[in-house]
Amino acid sequence: MERNEKKKSKKPWVGPCILAVATASAVAVAAGAFFMLSRIGEGDQEQTEGRTMKGPDTGGERISRGKFEADPKNYFRTNRLKGPKAAVEAFK
Repeated sequence: MERNEKKKSKKPWVGPCILAVATASAVAVAAGAFFMLSRIGEGDQEQTEGRTMKGPDTGGERISRGKFEADPKNYFRTNRLKGPKAAVEAFK
């Protein structure tokens, strides 16, 4: 056998098998990532009622997002007339 000749593999199916496993793994990872990312942002209306937000002009106090979105005018009126603490208490 000469120096530059390549040896033939005794198992010619090994290369395609490795390629198939790598492709299947990549597809599985991509499908898993798509599934996980597609779940972000899904939410029922019932879940949004329990969500909170930082109240405007309260210094970071948490209030109910559902109550605020239902009547923001009342929140700002209470905040202006009675102060931020009263507004936070009314919208918890």
